[in-house]
Amino acid sequence: MLQLVVERSKQAGNEAFKKNNNTEAIKMYSQAIAGAPLDHTLFGNRSAAYLALGLYEEARLDAAKAVKLKPDWPKGHYRLGCVFLAVCQWADAKAAFEAGLQVDPANKDMASRLAEARQRLEAELADGKAQMGMHRRDLVLKLRQARREEIRLSMLNQFKQSMAAPEWELDDYEWRPTFLPTMKLRPLRKAEIEANPQKRMLMNYVTALADLAHPKAALRVLHDDVRLSAFEDAIFCTLREQPGGHILVLGTGTGVLGLMAARAGAGRVTCIERSRMLFRMAKQALEGNRDMEGIGALHLLDRRLQSCGVAGETLPADVQQAVQELRAKAGEMAAAIAAQSPAGATKTASPLPERADILVTDLVDHAVLGMSLLGTLDYAAEHLLKAGARVVPSLVKVFAVLVEVRITDVSGFDLSTLNAYRWHPHHERVDLDKMPHRRLSALFAVACLDLQARVDSLSGGGAPALPHITWEADEQLEVAVTADGIWNGVAFWFEMSTYDHLQFTTWAGAASMPGTPSAPSALPLAPSWQQALQYIDGVKVQQGSVASVRVRQDMGQFHFASQPQQARPRHTFIPRWHFDMVLDTQRNSAYEQAITKALDFRRASGDGDIVVLDVGAGSGLLSMMAARAGASSVVGAEMSQHMCDVAAETVVMNGYAAQCLMVNKDVRRMDVVRKADGTPPDMDRKADIMVFEVFDSGLIGEGILHSVAAARAKLLNPDATLVPASATVHCQLIQMRIGRVKGLDMQAANRWQWRPDYEGIELTHCRERWTAVSKPVPVMSFDFYESDLNMTPHEVTLALPITADGVANAVAFWFDLQLDEETELSTSPYADKGATWQQAVQWIPELHVRKGMRAQLTAKHDTYGISFQAEQVDAQEAAKPCTPVPVKDPVWDASFTQLSALNGQLAKSCVQNPLEYRTVALAAVQFGSRPHDLGLDTEQATEFCTKMMG
Repeated sequence: MLQLVVERSKQAGNEAFKKNNNTEAIKMYSQAIAGAPLDHTLFGNRSAAYLALGLYEEARLDAAKAVKLKPDWPKGHYRLGCVFLAVCQWADAKAAFEAGLQVDPANKDMASRLAEARQRLEAELADGKAQMGMHRRDLVLKLRQARREEIRLSMLNQFKQSMAAPEWELDDYEWRPTFLPTMKLRPLRKAEIEANPQKRMLMNYVTALADLAHPKAALRVLHDDVRLSAFEDAIFCTLREQPGGHILVLGTGTGVLGLMAARAGAGRVTCIERSRMLFRMAKQALEGNRDMEGIGALHLLDRRLQSCGVAGETLPADVQQAVQELRAKAGEMAAAIAAQSPAGATKTASPLPERADILVTDLVDHAVLGMSLLGTLDYAAEHLLKAGARVVPSLVKVFAVLVEVRITDVSGFDLSTLNAYRWHPHHERVDLDKMPHRRLSALFAVACLDLQARVDSLSGGGAPALPHITWEADEQLEVAVTADGIWNGVAFWFEMSTYDHLQFTTWAGAASMPGTPSAPSALPLAPSWQQALQYIDGVKVQQGSVASVRVRQDMGQFHFASQPQQARPRHTFIPRWHFDMVLDTQRNSAYEQAITKALDFRRASGDGDIVVLDVGAGSGLLSMMAARAGASSVVGAEMSQHMCDVAAETVVMNGYAAQCLMVNKDVRRMDVVRKADGTPPDMDRKADIMVFEVFDSGLIGEGILHSVAAARAKLLNPDATLVPASATVHCQLIQMRIGRVKGLDMQAANRWQWRPDYEGIELTHCRERWTAVSKPVPVMSFDFYESDLNMTPHEVTLALPITADGVANAVAFWFDLQLDEETELSTSPYADKGATWQQAVQWIPELHVRKGMRAQLTAKHDTYGISFQAEQVDAQEAAKPCTPVPVKDPVWDASFTQLSALNGQLAKSCVQNPLEYRTVALAAVQFGSRPHDLGLDTEQATEFCTKMMG
């Protein structure tokens, strides 16, 4: 009888539910449940009726009861999922439908509802993330404003204490330069800029910087056998066509191209070099090869190209002036030049006796046009070349690929905020084989520069000059996208033909890319150029879509633009090494391991509230590692305002704002006590752990010994843990010099390697260029807990056994960083290391060494840097003369000293007076936008721009 009542009540409930009489249905289902409390279908049906009436809690309880009674009943899970959908609990709905599909995988209705739940959940998460991001960005701005206000108050206190007011307002101090991408599209008027005396002075300053930098940059050409062979073979081929021809070499650089041309049998070789230092470099190369056959045919001219003409023709005005000046001092100048120049280098200011038959130039940079290649060709074709003159190189083909060059997840932290600071005013020189990136398209052709045809159209003096136009080429390309991603850069490179079949490429990686032209793998690689990268505003692209790329080319640049065109203003520049550093997984893992162990040790020792000080916080990565490992609070000290902004934004966007505080100060100026003027302390209490990674390639060059000493004196508890704990410096004598290049004696070029301080060189990546002549030895150790000892200058003398015959001309040194008892990082060229640090190389006077002898090496540090001095110990060897190559060029050294003094004055005036800084920075941004319009060296102009924005 009870079963009959239950069945009739259930049937009545079903009929009422079909008629949408949900109240009656609930009543009937309830009667049935009273008689059959374990019937899962009754609870499922009543849940549907409750849901129809909007009684969500009752519906949820019934659906959950049905699932509990019969876990393998698909409809129970379906009912529960529908309830959760109705109350917008998307995650619970998703879980319910997924459980139902596990029971009944073919249930299409269930699958449809699951898709809806997932879509709603993703939208909710995205909205929540957006709202959280908005709140966090608001906090970032408030914290930034607070830091700026703190700086303002500090400066006001200084003015009050000094009883003097500055000539400028505080708002002037906060001004920042702005670089707009559209600036690269608007030509600059050189005459207008030169009319401003201060800008003219700054242009001369940039030119002087370039003059000093050119010789060392030119040295890499001497290591590029593919490049030199292609030019040498092309010279031979052109001279076979025109035996005894007159070869004009523009941009003689190291002098090797002119020497090759003379050796190949040219009747005359005229080399024109505007750079004073490159002219000296080429002249020294001639002196070193004075006995070479054909050297008498070689003539060097240290003049600006536009000051050169041909005798017997109407000369440009400045050429006529140069000739008149030469004649006025003919006797005096000729004698002086003849006394210090090799044969053939005596006609430094006279016009060419005749037009040239062949033009040879390698005025091509990584971005093709940055060394005024086209303007040089045009002038030479009109004024210096015969009709039908051959050009080496004859053809340059430019190719490109769309790339994503971004930082996302690093050690479990989102560092994508760094991407907003990744840009460059021109074309960054990169090595795509080493730089992390993603390729988002197939290779596509950008341009084909037929240099021979260009010269043919102008040479002989009969053709009119090319009209002045903004863009020589302007094309819209539709590029197929091959991968999903954020397109924020165009990487490009070139293939060069020096003579018909003589070709090479500047990127071997193109050979494996889809869309590559025929047989690129057969092209040898000329590594001295590398590749170019132009950044754009990030554009989201999808595989299978088409990206619209506008490619424009003028006399000095290729310019790529997306649709819509990039327009994001830039106010801050962060050097690329910051990005390389955070992507160094080996460094990151070692530091996190040591930080975690230090915190675990402090907790095991009974410390509950642990404060960590991060010195040189940079991106904030190490601070977040400490917070994640359990630090109660972390104070990051970062003296760079821009990097402090980056670190603060990073920690806030990763959810560590409550634990991490970024302080925009030099750690040496921080304190834990309130100052006399009422300025609050920088830290609430002294720290228990200090983390620091402020090391250059020579370990102490960034002043870390001073930072550690100051922090231990004022900011750390006496028993504070240091990460790292110590470091050991190792050194080795090496031979890293240039000898014979393509059969030419180029030893004289070694003097141009010298710099007054050590420099960072990745010795691991150029093993073929250096040879060790002694074994590595430890030379100095620094226990960072011994600040008093570290702050005392120290000197040590070693007798190094020589292990190989050769010429020692450099000391390579590196360090092992002991983070704790078990964790170590090494920058040794013989170790598997990341990209953060290079090795330090200090150039020394050349010493002949033989295996078995000893060399005396004196190492010393002045707390800011390590330096070395080497000499031979063996009396017999010490009495022998060293190589004839001096350690440095005296003229370069004198110019460097003068320019360093000027640079110091400029830096001082910019730091002390924000109005002066504004004037200099505005000019620097202008120079960096279109240096070719002003006749400035592209690399130095862009570097000047980025320094002023750094």
